[in-house]
Amino acid sequence: MFDPYNIFDWAFLVPLLPALAFVFVGLLGPRLKRLEYGGWLAVGFGGAAMALGVTLAAEEMLSPGTYTDQQYTWLSLPGNGSGAFPNGFSLVVGTLVDPISALMLIVVTVVGFLVLLYSIGYMHQDRGLPRYYAELSLFLAAMNGLVLSDNLLEFFLFWELVGVCSYFLIGFYYEKPSAASAAKEAFLVTRVGDILFLLGIFVYFSTYATRGAAGGWAANGFPFVQGNAPYLAGAMGGHSTTLTIAGLLILGGAAGKSAQFPLHVWLPDAMEGPTTVSALIHAATMVAAGVYLLAVASLFLGFTPTDQLAIVAIGGFTSFFAATMALVNPDIKRVIAYSTISQLGYMVLAVGAGFAMVGLYHLFTHAFFKALLFLAAGSVIHAVGTQDLFKMGGLGKPMRITGFAFLVGGLSLSGIFPFAGFWSKDDILSSVYGTLATHPLYWPFFLMALVTVFLTAYYIFRAFFLTFSGSAPRDPGLGHAHEGAWVMTGPLLVLSGLAIVAGLLPFAHGFGSLLPGAGIPPNYGSTDLLLSGASLGLAGLGIGLAYYLWGNGRVFALADSSPAQPVRRLLLRRYYMKDAYDAVGTRGVYGLARGADFVERYMIDGTVHGLERAFAGLSDRLRKIESGVVLDYAAFLVSGLLFLLLFLLVIGPWVASNGGL
Repeated sequence: MFDPYNIFDWAFLVPLLPALAFVFVGLLGPRLKRLEYGGWLAVGFGGAAMALGVTLAAEEMLSPGTYTDQQYTWLSLPGNGSGAFPNGFSLVVGTLVDPISALMLIVVTVVGFLVLLYSIGYMHQDRGLPRYYAELSLFLAAMNGLVLSDNLLEFFLFWELVGVCSYFLIGFYYEKPSAASAAKEAFLVTRVGDILFLLGIFVYFSTYATRGAAGGWAANGFPFVQGNAPYLAGAMGGHSTTLTIAGLLILGGAAGKSAQFPLHVWLPDAMEGPTTVSALIHAATMVAAGVYLLAVASLFLGFTPTDQLAIVAIGGFTSFFAATMALVNPDIKRVIAYSTISQLGYMVLAVGAGFAMVGLYHLFTHAFFKALLFLAAGSVIHAVGTQDLFKMGGLGKPMRITGFAFLVGGLSLSGIFPFAGFWSKDDILSSVYGTLATHPLYWPFFLMALVTVFLTAYYIFRAFFLTFSGSAPRDPGLGHAHEGAWVMTGPLLVLSGLAIVAGLLPFAHGFGSLLPGAGIPPNYGSTDLLLSGASLGLAGLGIGLAYYLWGNGRVFALADSSPAQPVRRLLLRRYYMKDAYDAVGTRGVYGLARGADFVERYMIDGTVHGLERAFAGLSDRLRKIESGVVLDYAAFLVSGLLFLLLFLLVIGPWVASNGGL
């Protein structure tokens, strides 16, 4: 029952407000006197959604551990007294406000509002502004709806809407062939994961829909399990083959959305969209959805040990794998994109090791410093008109605010104390390290994650020094760089503050209830301290090496004869995985399509058309018998009588003497 005095019952407005912005901006935007007015309309609705989302999160802090689920019946089917649902079945839609959805509301609404505000300055000269703000608003509506969903079906519908919006926004500059291709690539690759996710839903639905509380998230709403082992993992002893299969399918869906190996190839190419879109996709919407799915599945349904090992392997390997490709890339946006894939690997690693809240902790801090890095990169691109790091340089003086923002984001990404990334990244390393004694198979992936600390610090400060150090841009044709308007610098400063303090928020009174189990563990000891020291040391070495090679305007050039050149080419070509996928598409899939076309054209259609031609020819010949000449008909009659007489006198007795036919 809806209670107007209960703030949680108004949660449906959080996705509804940006959805209304989508409608109003889409319809009214092209008719406004100035196209920027549509942007301010979107900012207004986004600000209202942020105010409500943060209020809901604050109320959840005041009532820690509460689960408020407002449900409405969508479709009700009567039962027939037998079968899986003898009493009928109802599909519901609803909004679930719990600690993790409240946490995600802060991330999505705050980052979304700041990106919308930043877009006023960044996109003011672009065509198609009403379309841009309408699609961006729909993107936010879809993500808000996803985090508030109280059942898998509703979750999947918003999940797909997020994917559709990403297709529109990545291909915003659709006149560019590269942008149109990137949008199609993102849509198709993530569809692979979506199919796996949908199959996982079918498995959960068909197997657990009638098993008491398990029917919640699997069919009709989340089971409200607090402080206990996840229902399905506990009920099935944690070793059900069916549950393992369902968990692996869920992992496939998350890998597609969160760009984890081997479905990571779409995310670097998604940089063809506006930088503001990149900030939103990487920080608060699309790629966060996959980690959120894994975390929710881990908390409410549980994973078997086989699932956990697979998740740990994917997360740990991806964190290292993506970081290596960022080491040599010359595009400032792609470097940050690879860092997103790598940091998402950390989150997946934590969830797989059984620390879902620690993974969400890193998702929370990562959202702010990753949005900061992308918006700072956007400010640079807006000023100099290029994404090529080797054309930049010397921007630290004319763009002090942007340089400061990028520095803060880089320090946080590198895990330098006391910035936000330090707390959440170290929490992941410490938590996973604590499981190695009982799970020795996790060791290789933990070591990969640890080495990635060094790689991360190196590549992000390589980008920082190439962009901001030195006395002048290396390309004299770039012109005079300058800071953007206040609508661009304001969000940079706000995100800089959040990138500094967000890691400390779980220690604040009340806020920690949104991330139970995250932060400094209660038994923090000398081993954890040594691990933190090792992590800081690796990050410091990475920053030092970056300064040695690229600092103060220096540009390190690898000799053509260097034995490291093949490795550099391998990294620039992304381990040839995109080439392999293209080969599979152009040779494998296209060849299969050609074969199917041959079968359909020449065997199926050929058989049908051959029979058609045969009967047409036969009928054409038989038609000539109808000549209209009486003598011809008399001849046919006499011939028939002679054949009948021959049969009766000769063939008939012979058949009878041989015992019949």
